[in-house]
Amino acid sequence: MIKADEAMVLLLDKMLQEIRRVSDQTNQTAQLIKQQIPEGIIDPKEVTATTMELSIVPPQDKKWFSISIVDDGPNPCYVVVNTEKSSTNPYLMQVHETFEVDLGVPKIVDALVWCAFGSANLRIRGVR
Repeated sequence: MIKADEAMVLLLDKMLQEIRRVSDQTNQTAQLIKQQIPEGIIDPKEVTATTMELSIVPPQDKKWFSISIVDDGPNPCYVVVNTEKSSTNPYLMQVHETFEVDLGVPKIVDALVWCAFGSANLRIRGVR
């Protein structure tokens, strides 16, 4: 038979274990929420796409929430965002067109751009 004081210790131990478990879950949730809030940093870049593939990546090994690319010409260019996960069908961006992707979470790790011929001046803005 368990004495009252022993039962109280066992009950308190169970409560402490449950509090620690809930605390761990709360901390994990807080970390996930924190990761989903943009830093408010905009990374502007100006590049020239040519017939050679050019990889654009966020600075400091960070990820972008969104990316915007403007083709100022003189030629159209191809764009692929998240090259490891994207389809093999690149998007053909016409001159003076704006290409935008907003994932709402920091998941954009790179963008690949190139022209079929000639070159294109691109203005790129990543948000992290």
